[in-house]
Amino acid sequence: MASREPTPFERIFPRGEFFRGRARRACLWSVLGSLLLCLVLLIATLVVELLSTGGTVKVAGAERQELRTLLGEESPVTEIAAGSPSDVLIYENRGLLPVVWEQRSRPWGGVLAGMYRVAPLLRNDSQALAILVLVGALLTLLWTMAESRARTVRLQVVLASSTNLRRSIHRQTLRLGPSDLEGREIGQAYQLFTGDVDAWQRGLFLWLDRLGRDPFRLALMLLLTICVHWLLALLCLIPLGFCWFISRRELNQADEARQVSEARSSRELKLLAEGLAKTRLVRGFGMEAFEQEQFQKYLHRYQEDTVAAVNIKRWTRRAVRTLVTICVGLTVYLVGSKILPPMNELSFAGGWLLLSSLALSFSPLQNLGRLTSERQPADLAAARIQSYLNRIPEVGQAVGAKFLQPLSRMLEFHQICYSTGSRRMLLDGFSLKVPAGRQIAIVSTDPLESQAVGYMLPRFIEPQAGKILIDGEDISWVTLESLRAEVLFVGGKDPFLTGTVRDNLAGGNPSYSLQDVTDAAKMAHAHSFILKLPQGFETVIGEHGEQLDVGQGFRLGLARAALRKPALLIIEEPTESLDEDTKSLLEDAYKRLAEKRTVIFLASRLSTLRRVDEIVFMHRGRVEAVGSHARLVQISPLYRHWEYVKFNEFRHEFEHGGQQ
Repeated sequence: MASREPTPFERIFPRGEFFRGRARRACLWSVLGSLLLCLVLLIATLVVELLSTGGTVKVAGAERQELRTLLGEESPVTEIAAGSPSDVLIYENRGLLPVVWEQRSRPWGGVLAGMYRVAPLLRNDSQALAILVLVGALLTLLWTMAESRARTVRLQVVLASSTNLRRSIHRQTLRLGPSDLEGREIGQAYQLFTGDVDAWQRGLFLWLDRLGRDPFRLALMLLLTICVHWLLALLCLIPLGFCWFISRRELNQADEARQVSEARSSRELKLLAEGLAKTRLVRGFGMEAFEQEQFQKYLHRYQEDTVAAVNIKRWTRRAVRTLVTICVGLTVYLVGSKILPPMNELSFAGGWLLLSSLALSFSPLQNLGRLTSERQPADLAAARIQSYLNRIPEVGQAVGAKFLQPLSRMLEFHQICYSTGSRRMLLDGFSLKVPAGRQIAIVSTDPLESQAVGYMLPRFIEPQAGKILIDGEDISWVTLESLRAEVLFVGGKDPFLTGTVRDNLAGGNPSYSLQDVTDAAKMAHAHSFILKLPQGFETVIGEHGEQLDVGQGFRLGLARAALRKPALLIIEEPTESLDEDTKSLLEDAYKRLAEKRTVIFLASRLSTLRRVDEIVFMHRGRVEAVGSHARLVQISPLYRHWEYVKFNEFRHEFEHGGQQ
C-alpha cells in the first residue's frame, strides 16, 4: 500500500519530531502532570470518604477476625457497640480505616492496609485529615509545576520551529526579493513572516498541547472510573458518549447552516451597498419608486437572513444544553442509585470519584474532537509557507561560472525579451550598445520598462530571451559575487537598514575603515548632514532610529555605492520632489561619481536628462529613439509629448483639477 502523502503541516513539523528532543520532554512533563492530577483526585476522594464516614466502620461479628488480620493487630480492637445488635461491632475515630476495609478485596487493598499499619497518623480522624490536606496541597503544587513546565517546554518547541520558519522565509525573500520588479513579493513575504507564521505557531502549540496531554489524561480518567465500578462506568459512558456525539454533530451542522445564512446575508448587504452608487442613474431617469422597492426587498431579505443565522445559533445551543443536562442527570441518577439503599453497592466517596473522573474526561475528549478544526488555519498557513519556500528563484548562478572583469570596453543588450509574472510584456527585442565610460539615461513611457533594464544588469531579474554582454562576456555565465561587485544599483526608494549610519554604508564589512566611509560620504555630499545627526556616523537610523528625508536617504545610497568603487553604476532617481539645496548637491555628486566609470541613470529629473551624454528613450519594450535631450525633442514627437506631460510645470494642476 502506498504511503500517505504528508500534509504541509507535517512537512514543516514531521510526526517523528513529536517523539524527539524538547517535544518528547514536553510530553513526559504532561504525562507526569496527568499522573499527579490523578493522585490529587484520589487524595480528594480519601478526604470525602473521611468526612462522610467520620472514620467509623461497622463490622459484623463474624468479620472481626478478618479485620484484625487485615490490620495486623493481635490485641483486641476497642469495640463500641452501645445500642447496636450484639453481632455488629462499631469502630469509631479510626481515620482511613473505612477506606481500607471497603477496598480490602481490590488489588490495591493490600497496599492501603500496609500504609494504614505503618502510618499511625492515618488511624486518627483529625490527624488523617491534616495529612491528607497537606499531601493534597503538595501534589496540587507539583501538578501545577509539571503543567507549567510542560507548557514552557512546548512553547520552546513552537518558538524554535517558528524561528526556523522565519529564518527560511527571510532567506527565501533574499533570493526572490531582487526579482520583485512590481513590488508584490515583499507584501506576500511580510504576510507570511507575520500572520501566517503566527497562525502556524498557534496551531502547532495546540497540536502539541492536545496530543501530548489529553490522550493520556483521558485514558487515566477512564481507568479510574472502571476501577471504581466497571459496570456502572460502562452504563454512564454510553449516554455520555451518545451525548457527546450528537452534540458535536448538531453543532457542526448548525455551524454550516449559520455560515450559509451569513453568506446569504452578506450578499444581500452588498446589494444594498451597491445601490448607494446609483443615485445619479436613479434620479436622472426618475426611478426613485423602483429603487425604493428594490431596496426594501433586499433589506427585508437581509433582516431575515441575519435573524435566521442568530436563531440557528441560539436554538442549537439550547438543544445541546438540554441534551447535556439530560445525560448528566441520568449519569448522576445511575451513580446515586448505587449509593443509596437498598442497593448500597458504592460508597459516597466512590460515587464522587466516578463522577469527578467522568467530568475530568470531558475536556480532553472535547479538545481531541476539536483538534482537526483548530489546526485547519495552521494547515492553510503551512501550505502557503511551503508554496513560497518551494519557489525557485528567477536568477541562479551557473555551474562553472567565471569571474567577471570590470567593464572597460562595451556594454551590450542583444534582443532582450522579458515579461512579468502577470504576463505583462516589458521588453520585446530590446537592443542597445553603451561604450564604457559614458553617462546615459534610460527613460520609457512605462517606467517599469526602464526599471527592468536596470534590474537586469546586476541580475536581479533574468532575460527570458536574448543576452547581456560586458566586454563580450555573457553575464549569465559569470559569478554573481564578481558581477555585483562591479555592477551596483542605487534605488531611489532604497530603505535604510536598522543600524548606525556607518553600518548602513559599510554593510558590516570590516575592510572599510572610518576614513573610507567618510570619503565616500563626502563624495556623495552626505557628510554634512551626517555630522548634524546626534551621534554622527554612529547615529542609529531606520525604523527604530533617526529618520532621513528622501534626499538624505538617496545621497546615503550614493555614498554606499561610491565606497565600493564599481565599474558600472545604475542610479534610479527618486520620483519625489527634492529641495533646491539637494538638487544642487546631487549635480556635483553625479560629476564626482561619473569619473572613470560608466553610469546609467533611470532618470526622473529634467536636469539629469540635460546633463547626460545620451538618452535612450523606450516605448513598448523597444528603443524608440537615442540622442541628447535637445535632439530628441526635435526628432521624436513621442519623446516630446512624454517630456511635456512629465515635466510641464502645470501638470499637477491638470492632474488635480486645478486645485491649489
